[in-house]
Amino acid sequence: MWNTPSEGELTPMLSQYHHFKRLHPDCLLFFRLGDFYELFYEDAHIGSKELGLVLTSRPSGKGKERIPMCGVPYHSSTNYITKLVSKGYKVAICEQMEDATQAKGLVRREVIRVITPGTYFEKDLSGLACVYVKGKRYFCAYLNPSTGEFVAGSFSQEQVYEFLCKFSPREVLLQRGTHLEPEKYIRTYKTELDEEYFSRGLEELIRDFNLHSYRSLGFETQEELIPCGCAYLYLKSTQRGFTPFVSKPKPYSDEGYVRIDYRARRGLELLESYEGREDISLFSVIDRTLTGMGRRRLKFHLLHPFRSRERILQVQSAVEELTEKRQALKEIREYLKDMPDIERLISRISGNVATPRDFVLLKKALFLASRLKEGFSGAEFSSSLLKSLFEDMQDLRELAQDIDNTLVDDPPLHVKEGGLIKDGVSHELDRLRYICQNSESLLREYEEKLRKETGVQSLKIGYNRVMGYYIEVTKPNLKYVPSYFKRRQTLSNAERFITEELSSLEEKILSAQARIKDMEYEIFASLRERVLSKVEAIARSAQKVGFLDYLQSLAYVALEKGWKKPQITDEKVIKIKEGRHPLIEAFVKDYVPNDTSIDERENIMIITGPNMAGKSSYIRQVAVLTLLAHMGSFIPCQEAEIGTVSSIHARIGSGDILALGVSTFMNEMLDVASILNSADERSLIVLDEVGRGTSTYDGISLTKALVEYIAKRVKARTLLATHYLEITKLEEEINGIRNYHMAVSREGERVNFLYRLKRGSAEGSFGIEVAKMAGLPQELINRAKEILSEYESMLQLPFLERVYAESVRIANEKSWQEFLDYIESIDIANTTPLQALLVLSQLKERLKMLKDASP
Repeated sequence: MWNTPSEGELTPMLSQYHHFKRLHPDCLLFFRLGDFYELFYEDAHIGSKELGLVLTSRPSGKGKERIPMCGVPYHSSTNYITKLVSKGYKVAICEQMEDATQAKGLVRREVIRVITPGTYFEKDLSGLACVYVKGKRYFCAYLNPSTGEFVAGSFSQEQVYEFLCKFSPREVLLQRGTHLEPEKYIRTYKTELDEEYFSRGLEELIRDFNLHSYRSLGFETQEELIPCGCAYLYLKSTQRGFTPFVSKPKPYSDEGYVRIDYRARRGLELLESYEGREDISLFSVIDRTLTGMGRRRLKFHLLHPFRSRERILQVQSAVEELTEKRQALKEIREYLKDMPDIERLISRISGNVATPRDFVLLKKALFLASRLKEGFSGAEFSSSLLKSLFEDMQDLRELAQDIDNTLVDDPPLHVKEGGLIKDGVSHELDRLRYICQNSESLLREYEEKLRKETGVQSLKIGYNRVMGYYIEVTKPNLKYVPSYFKRRQTLSNAERFITEELSSLEEKILSAQARIKDMEYEIFASLRERVLSKVEAIARSAQKVGFLDYLQSLAYVALEKGWKKPQITDEKVIKIKEGRHPLIEAFVKDYVPNDTSIDERENIMIITGPNMAGKSSYIRQVAVLTLLAHMGSFIPCQEAEIGTVSSIHARIGSGDILALGVSTFMNEMLDVASILNSADERSLIVLDEVGRGTSTYDGISLTKALVEYIAKRVKARTLLATHYLEITKLEEEINGIRNYHMAVSREGERVNFLYRLKRGSAEGSFGIEVAKMAGLPQELINRAKEILSEYESMLQLPFLERVYAESVRIANEKSWQEFLDYIESIDIANTTPLQALLVLSQLKERLKMLKDASP
């Protein structure tokens, strides 16, 4: 058991530690002691557990109590900090601000930086969001310190979650007491801040960016800038002298993009599989980018496809031209494959954490970008997008040449190691280097000069730590010593002297190395300032390079996989011939393609068929191909005509968020309600097995009502996969609904899945056959068939008659009859999904009361 001593019993060093720990109570304090960062008390326990460090102890002071401690070498601390921050811890770096050997008394220390999950820009763990709530509006900002990206907007609560899911920040800043739970949707950490932080942040933002009005940035209200100010102040106050480059905040608008809600992102496995694997995702299949900028751009447009037909056609035209001009595509890829991540380099340089090697990488990137611009600016591209990309790239060869003229090609990792500045940059630096490199010969030259001057051939120059350099003359030769020799030490057989020239030479030799390092750092700092003066131009070039990488990636994957260019129209159609799911096709041999035909007259597809027959895969396929087409990408098919959509909604059961603390069925109903409230007639809706989380009759009723509601009210293009064959009767009742099924063939009791979409409804669900294929015991299978026969005898009756017959069979009391009358009185066609939930809740309550009252 560790005991914490009182303040008066602590050593001066531990008193200093306690001072900084009180200032940063929510952080693990990395306290610099010599060559180590030490952690004490509870921090040491956490460090030992999370980092696998040996827990030791040391005396605390007068009371002789021992306190726990552990430490990490400062030169390899980055890996340890990364592990802690990735687990949600905050790390405060308390650094020694003076040389311990020259300090008088206690070494002066300061917390130079606080690293948090959202601000650790060196390791690309960053991404900081801030939510400010006023009334029923949620003002949200996203700031990425790794790239300088800074956007904000005004949202409803539902939209805030979608905003956060799209950007997936590692840390979310909230007003203290705000009830928001983003960690249930994304892997993130919350930090609560006082109200003062929000008001002071806005003031700092306005001052630092010299903002005259929120309107000058394109925002509609000043409230939208409040979370921007908070995020910016949080970044500044934690990073201090390491604050990276941040762009001016821009309004976030999804008006120019297809809205992809977080259910669609998860259900369509856009960025990761249900198991959280990024290597099994649509992104992994289509990613052929070669740069960090391009990779981020591709990820962004996967979640923000273009909505405008004109913009899609513009991107599509550029992609098509690159597929046709394969030599140009090859050359562009050659330039890009060695292109460093310019956006990350800017962040590191502006954040004052860049090493000399980062500057050499920037030089390489700028030279490559300039050659890329030079090589293709005059190329005969018909695509206006390609032309503008090359023309708008900044020519920064002069800056690249400046870096090349200043830094050696292979500089050391750390800026204060020396040896990073080229010869010829500074005359004084070259002189000091000459002294350092030729110190021995300079001493020998001076020694020879003195011998000639005095005639004493035994005269020699020596050195020790106490005296430094000295001239030694034996006693018999003392009579030849000149008057300007100053005696320093007498020995038994010799005397030692110094001269002003030797003292001057000593000072030059001993201080040259230290002065070289200081001078090299000054030259490096000056170069850094010159680079920072061009940071906005560099950032613009990085954006152009990133978008070019995005285009070539789409072109490359189209050629690699033989994808076709879809025709884009504003008509409400989705017509695909022999479409294939790109993710499934990547892992499954002999993938069976399928056609799709949706238009104004037939805009709702009901797909039935047994489990494993491919219903879910098919409806996701249609959504994924529609999404890809809106990115400007080619798609896996023979031909396609895709009508633009305003949003894509997907409700796929495997994505239930059980952490919400409600049932799977309630999750499903909440999702469906949200979809219906936000979809419009330009939307694409994909629903998989809706209603399966409740009883069969409830599920059938809700699913039927849902389809009717979409057909009559929403009028969106919709694909519904279901086991409820009763729903297929809607084709005869409502215009625009068409039945399809996934075909199977039977050989005796064996079911073969053909994975082929056909018109009409399925003959049955074949659930028992599938269970048998899965290896369930034969005894169980036989019993299931018997039970199924009993139910099938009842299923010969029409649906409403079955419900009534079942109710009568349960009881004939008047109360049961009233219950049935109540069910019969429900007007399903005019009941909204949310009202249906309430009605269902009331029915269950009545049913429970009736059962409790039954004898």
